Amino acid sequence: MELLVQKHLKFIGRHLTLLPSFHQRHDPNKIAIVYYSIVGSNCLGQDIISKYGGSTTWLTTLYKSLALSDGTRISGFLGSGTMDVGLIPTIHLPSSLFAILVLLSLNAHEFFDSTLDKESLCNFIGKCQLSNGSFVSTLDVKNDGSTSATDSNDLRYCYIALSLLTIMGCKTQGDFGKYICVEKLLQFIETKRCTGGAFGDYNEPHAGYTNCALSSLKLLDKLDILSDAFKHDTIDWLVHRQVSIFDKVPLPEDSENYFAEDHGGFQGRENKYADTCYAFWCLNSLNILESMSLVDNLKLKEYLLFKTQNMLIGGFAKNNEDDPDIYHTFLGIAALSLIDGTFDGILCITEEVRKHWFG
Repeated sequence: MELLVQKHLKFIGRHLTLLPSFHQRHDPNKIAIVYYSIVGSNCLGQDIISKYGGSTTWLTTLYKSLALSDGTRISGFLGSGTMDVGLIPTIHLPSSLFAILVLLSLNAHEFFDSTLDKESLCNFIGKCQLSNGSFVSTLDVKNDGSTSATDSNDLRYCYIALSLLTIMGCKTQGDFGKYICVEKLLQFIETKRCTGGAFGDYNEPHAGYTNCALSSLKLLDKLDILSDAFKHDTIDWLVHRQVSIFDKVPLPEDSENYFAEDHGGFQGRENKYADTCYAFWCLNSLNILESMSLVDNLKLKEYLLFKTQNMLIGGFAKNNEDDPDIYHTFLGIAALSLIDGTFDGILCITEEVRKHWFG
């Protein structure tokens, strides 16, 4: 059972040089690809500062600042250079977090000391909050020069907003309250609680949303708004997302709910197949709830290393049938790093980088 470090580094490296043409549709989210690649390489022990430190010059060109019609100055990162359309604010909340995390990992002190305007970035985050407390990823400019929030809103953007504010120095409720309405945010998170534990839409628990909700509450130091009973149910739900064929012995092998190859992996919802990415989302949620010891780590490692790790070209796939991709590669590596205690699953950077910047 071996993590093929050098093959993974080569697979990741190709995503930072020349991508096939079918990746063009992902260009608006290019910084996400950069984040998965560089932080993933960092998790694997590569000296990313020596290898990719020069990339900070390009990355900082995507940092934009502008004044709104009400005089408020906002700033943030574009998803890629193609999203630069002049005075229209196309800065993007997720891309801002991805870029900041890459710059932290590359030890870009000059950017944080001389270029970044923390106040305007926090203003942008505040503008992305809706009246119900949730967040969207970007803003829309109206004919009169005013802005409104646009696109869908869910727990992912709540977590992203809080992560950015935390990195910008917010620690107390008063710090966060300068830019967002914490009370409405907490109310929104609570509306996503599911009857049997965990978080999701339409009372259907979802591992990714559960991680975002718990990470958000942890960043706000508000896990205590959850009752012990709800925490217990959430832990129980998360633990039972680890697939075990032994739970399905009475089922015939052609049952839609039986797939022996999933043994040891995690599913994101009930009655779904296992998926590499949910290993991380479930593990991190359990870690926040101080219950990661309930996971069968040996079986999980066997699933990741024998079933979804690509032995030929490196990388991790969604499952044992698909080709590897950079998203699942990063989260597969992150899950293994979380088990080893070398990854901060809340800020989503290595423990070494977190300690360097935040102690």
